[in-house]
Amino acid sequence: METVTNQLPLAAYTRVSTHGQAESGLGIRAQKRQITEAADAHGFTVGTWHADEGRSGASMRNRPGLQEALTEVREGRAGGIVCAKLDRLGRSTADMFTLVEEAQKKGWRLVAIDAGLDTTTTAGEIVAMALAMAARFEWRRISERQHEKFRELRKEGRPRGRPAVPAKVADRIIGMRDQGMTYRAIAEKLTVESVPTARSATVWHFTTVRSAEKARKQELSAQTG
Repeated sequence: METVTNQLPLAAYTRVSTHGQAESGLGIRAQKRQITEAADAHGFTVGTWHADEGRSGASMRNRPGLQEALTEVREGRAGGIVCAKLDRLGRSTADMFTLVEEAQKKGWRLVAIDAGLDTTTTAGEIVAMALAMAARFEWRRISERQHEKFRELRKEGRPRGRPAVPAKVADRIIGMRDQGMTYRAIAEKLTVESVPTARSATVWHFTTVRSAEKARKQELSAQTG
Protein backbone atom coordinates (compact mmCIF):
# COMPACT_ATOMS: atom_id res chain seq x y z
CA MET A 1 0.00 0.00 0.00
CA GLU A 2 1.40 3.41 -1.02
CA THR A 3 2.10 5.93 1.75
CA VAL A 4 0.13 9.17 1.49
CA THR A 5 2.76 11.81 2.19
CA ASN A 6 0.60 14.45 3.84
CA GLN A 7 -0.69 11.95 6.44
CA LEU A 8 2.80 11.49 7.86
CA PRO A 9 3.87 13.47 10.95
CA LEU A 10 5.02 16.99 10.16
CA ALA A 11 8.48 18.45 10.64
CA ALA A 12 8.19 21.48 12.94
CA TYR A 13 10.42 24.45 12.23
CA THR A 14 11.35 27.34 14.55
CA ARG A 15 13.74 30.26 14.09
CA VAL A 16 15.02 33.33 15.92
CA SER A 17 17.10 36.02 14.23
CA THR A 18 19.47 37.24 16.95
CA HIS A 19 21.98 35.49 19.18
CA GLY A 20 20.36 37.18 22.18
CA GLN A 21 17.04 35.54 21.37
CA ALA A 22 18.80 32.23 20.84
CA GLU A 23 20.53 32.42 24.25
CA SER A 24 17.34 33.36 26.12
CA GLY A 25 15.35 30.59 24.43
CA LEU A 26 12.16 32.60 24.85
CA GLY A 27 11.39 32.94 21.14
CA ILE A 28 11.96 29.27 20.40
CA ARG A 29 9.86 28.14 23.38
CA ALA A 30 6.99 30.43 22.40
CA GLN A 31 7.00 29.07 18.85
CA LYS A 32 7.09 25.47 20.09
CA ARG A 33 4.13 26.15 22.37
CA GLN A 34 2.12 27.63 19.49
CA ILE A 35 2.88 24.65 17.26
CA THR A 36 2.02 22.14 19.99
CA GLU A 37 -1.30 23.88 20.73
CA ALA A 38 -2.16 24.01 17.02
CA ALA A 39 -1.35 20.32 16.64
CA ASP A 40 -3.78 19.48 19.47
CA ALA A 41 -6.46 21.79 18.04
CA HIS A 42 -6.20 20.73 14.40
CA GLY A 43 -5.31 17.07 14.75
CA PHE A 44 -1.89 16.86 13.16
CA THR A 45 1.20 15.20 14.62
CA VAL A 46 4.68 16.65 14.94
CA GLY A 47 7.36 14.08 14.22
CA THR A 48 10.59 16.06 14.44
CA TRP A 49 11.72 19.52 15.50
CA HIS A 50 14.18 21.68 13.58
CA ALA A 51 15.53 25.09 14.60
CA ASP A 52 17.75 27.85 13.29
CA GLU A 53 18.97 30.00 16.17
CA GLY A 54 20.51 33.39 15.47
CA ARG A 55 19.82 33.06 11.75
CA SER A 56 18.42 35.74 9.46
CA GLY A 57 15.32 34.98 7.41
CA ALA A 58 16.80 36.62 4.31
CA SER A 59 17.96 33.38 2.72
CA MET A 60 16.46 29.90 2.98
CA ARG A 61 19.64 28.25 1.72
CA ASN A 62 21.79 29.46 4.62
CA ARG A 63 19.61 27.86 7.28
CA PRO A 64 20.62 24.26 8.08
CA GLY A 65 17.57 23.66 10.29
CA LEU A 66 15.16 24.53 7.49
CA GLN A 67 17.16 22.53 4.98
CA GLU A 68 17.04 19.48 7.27
CA ALA A 69 13.25 19.82 7.52
CA LEU A 70 12.92 20.15 3.75
CA THR A 71 15.14 17.11 3.21
CA GLU A 72 12.87 15.03 5.49
CA VAL A 73 9.84 16.08 3.47
CA ARG A 74 11.46 15.58 0.06
CA GLU A 75 12.70 12.14 1.04
CA GLY A 76 9.22 11.11 2.21
CA ARG A 77 10.06 10.89 5.92
CA ALA A 78 7.70 13.74 6.89
CA GLY A 79 4.35 14.85 5.55
CA GLY A 80 5.19 18.54 5.49
CA ILE A 81 6.44 21.48 7.52
CA VAL A 82 4.69 23.46 10.24
CA CYS A 83 5.86 26.77 11.73
CA ALA A 84 4.30 29.20 14.19
CA LYS A 85 4.72 32.30 12.02
CA LEU A 86 5.05 32.82 8.30
CA ASP A 87 8.05 35.14 8.72
CA ARG A 88 9.93 32.35 10.52
CA LEU A 89 10.12 30.57 7.18
CA GLY A 90 11.42 33.64 5.39
CA ARG A 91 11.09 37.34 4.67
CA SER A 92 11.00 37.05 0.89
CA THR A 93 7.48 36.67 -0.49
CA ALA A 94 8.96 35.19 -3.66
CA ASP A 95 10.83 32.49 -1.69
CA MET A 96 7.72 31.76 0.32
CA PHE A 97 5.58 31.33 -2.78
CA THR A 98 8.20 29.00 -4.31
CA LEU A 99 7.91 26.84 -1.20
CA VAL A 100 4.10 26.91 -1.32
CA GLU A 101 4.18 25.98 -5.00
CA GLU A 102 6.47 23.02 -4.29
CA ALA A 103 4.17 21.82 -1.49
CA GLN A 104 1.12 22.01 -3.76
CA LYS A 105 2.82 20.24 -6.67
CA LYS A 106 4.45 17.49 -4.59
CA GLY A 107 1.45 16.95 -2.32
CA TRP A 108 3.02 17.74 1.03
CA ARG A 109 1.63 20.02 3.68
CA LEU A 110 2.89 23.49 4.54
CA VAL A 111 1.39 25.17 7.60
CA ALA A 112 2.06 28.67 8.97
CA ILE A 113 -0.22 29.06 11.97
CA ASP A 114 -0.35 32.84 12.31
CA ALA A 115 -1.20 33.45 8.63
CA GLY A 116 -3.80 30.71 8.35
CA LEU A 117 -1.70 29.07 5.64
CA ASP A 118 -2.37 25.35 5.20
CA THR A 119 -1.91 23.97 1.70
CA THR A 120 -4.38 21.14 2.44
CA THR A 121 -7.37 23.38 3.28
CA THR A 122 -9.60 25.66 1.21
CA ALA A 123 -8.95 28.65 3.48
CA GLY A 124 -5.22 27.96 3.28
CA GLU A 125 -5.36 27.97 -0.51
CA ILE A 126 -6.78 31.51 -0.41
CA VAL A 127 -3.73 32.56 1.61
CA ALA A 128 -1.52 30.79 -0.94
CA MET A 129 -3.20 32.73 -3.77
CA ALA A 130 -2.57 36.00 -1.91
CA LEU A 131 1.10 35.00 -1.56
CA ALA A 132 1.26 34.32 -5.31
CA MET A 133 -0.03 37.81 -6.11
CA ALA A 134 2.35 39.40 -3.61
CA ALA A 135 5.26 37.40 -5.05
CA ARG A 136 4.51 38.56 -8.59
CA PHE A 137 4.41 42.15 -7.37
CA GLU A 138 7.70 41.67 -5.52
CA TRP A 139 9.39 40.14 -8.58
CA ARG A 140 8.16 43.02 -10.75
CA ARG A 141 9.39 45.68 -8.30
CA ILE A 142 12.81 44.01 -8.01
CA SER A 143 13.06 43.83 -11.81
CA GLU A 144 12.12 47.51 -12.14
CA ARG A 145 14.71 48.54 -9.54
CA GLN A 146 17.41 46.50 -11.31
CA HIS A 147 16.60 48.01 -14.71
CA GLU A 148 16.64 51.50 -13.23
CA LYS A 149 19.99 50.82 -11.56
CA PHE A 150 21.45 49.49 -14.81
CA ARG A 151 20.20 52.55 -16.72
CA GLU A 152 21.92 54.86 -14.23
CA LEU A 153 25.16 52.87 -14.39
CA ARG A 154 25.14 52.99 -18.18
CA LYS A 155 24.61 56.75 -18.14
CA GLU A 156 27.68 57.05 -15.91
CA GLY A 157 29.66 54.65 -18.10
CA ARG A 158 30.15 52.25 -15.20
CA PRO A 159 29.98 48.44 -15.33
CA ARG A 160 26.85 46.79 -13.91
CA GLY A 161 28.50 45.16 -10.92
CA ARG A 162 30.53 42.76 -13.06
CA PRO A 163 33.66 43.01 -15.25
CA ALA A 164 33.11 44.96 -18.48
CA VAL A 165 35.05 45.16 -21.71
CA PRO A 166 36.93 48.51 -21.86
CA ALA A 167 35.05 51.15 -23.85
CA LYS A 168 37.85 51.42 -26.43
CA VAL A 169 37.70 47.70 -27.16
CA ALA A 170 33.89 47.71 -27.29
CA ASP A 171 33.93 50.71 -29.65
CA ARG A 172 36.40 48.88 -31.86
CA ILE A 173 34.07 45.86 -31.95
CA ILE A 174 31.19 48.10 -33.02
CA GLY A 175 33.40 49.56 -35.75
CA MET A 176 34.35 46.09 -37.05
CA ARG A 177 30.70 45.08 -37.05
CA ASP A 178 29.85 48.20 -39.05
CA GLN A 179 32.46 47.07 -41.59
CA GLY A 180 30.57 43.78 -42.00
CA MET A 181 32.74 41.45 -39.91
CA THR A 182 31.02 38.52 -38.22
CA TYR A 183 31.20 37.94 -34.47
CA ARG A 184 33.36 34.86 -35.03
CA ALA A 185 35.79 36.77 -37.25
CA ILE A 186 36.10 39.53 -34.67
CA ALA A 187 36.63 36.95 -31.91
CA GLU A 188 39.42 35.30 -33.90
CA LYS A 189 41.11 38.66 -34.61
CA LEU A 190 41.01 39.80 -30.96
CA THR A 191 42.31 36.41 -29.83
CA VAL A 192 45.25 36.54 -32.28
CA GLU A 193 46.08 40.04 -31.03
CA SER A 194 45.86 38.84 -27.38
CA VAL A 195 43.38 41.59 -26.50
CA PRO A 196 42.16 40.93 -22.93
CA THR A 197 38.48 40.14 -22.39
CA ALA A 198 36.46 41.62 -19.53
CA ARG A 199 37.80 38.86 -17.28
CA SER A 200 41.40 39.32 -18.48
CA ALA A 201 41.35 36.18 -20.63
CA THR A 202 42.91 36.31 -24.11
CA VAL A 203 40.57 33.89 -25.85
CA TRP A 204 37.47 35.49 -27.34
CA HIS A 205 34.28 33.71 -28.36
CA PHE A 206 31.53 35.02 -30.63
CA THR A 207 29.20 35.25 -27.60
CA THR A 208 31.75 37.40 -25.74
CA VAL A 209 32.01 39.76 -28.71
CA ARG A 210 28.23 39.96 -29.08
CA SER A 211 27.75 40.70 -25.36
CA ALA A 212 30.41 43.43 -25.44
CA GLU A 213 28.75 45.08 -28.44
CA LYS A 214 25.27 44.92 -26.89
CA ALA A 215 26.41 46.31 -23.50
CA ARG A 216 28.32 49.19 -25.12
CA LYS A 217 25.39 50.14 -27.37
CA GLN A 218 23.05 50.16 -24.35
CA GLU A 219 25.53 52.36 -22.49
CA LEU A 220 25.83 54.82 -25.38
CA SER A 221 22.05 54.91 -25.81
CA ALA A 222 21.57 55.67 -22.10
CA GLN A 223 24.15 58.47 -22.22
CA THR A 224 22.49 60.15 -25.21
CA GLY A 225 18.89 59.41 -24.23
